[in-house]
Amino acid sequence: MEIEITPFEKEKQYGQLIKKNVRQFLRYNSVNIEATVAFNFVSQNKIYKLNQKYRHLNKPTNVLSFPIWEKKFSIPKTGAVNLGDIFICEDFVENPEELESLIKHSLNHLIGKHH
Repeated sequence: MEIEITPFEKEKQYGQLIKKNVRQFLRYNSVNIEATVAFNFVSQNKIYKLNQKYRHLNKPTNVLSFPIWEKKFSIPKTGAVNLGDIFICEDFVENPEELESLIKHSLNHLIGKHH
């Protein structure tokens, strides 16, 4: 498993939490444990622009997921595989519980689960 995390203000505080949650999520959902996920922590302005460009919504959001695979069954079972990119707005992460919720929500989108 490889987790790419862009540097952000609370990286030291939350880096291990992110890795632990991703590892648990992949195992629980029987997803390739060699998967790569990129976490990008961005400003409210940046996530606003991404939300506007890709979802055509003129407002910021807390998290955006950009999956590589449409459905979980499409994800290769072995070997290095990229699941996609996750953008989290730093301004909306108020505590570890909020971050865990955003991680799980966004990872579900990366494996094709939608609400």
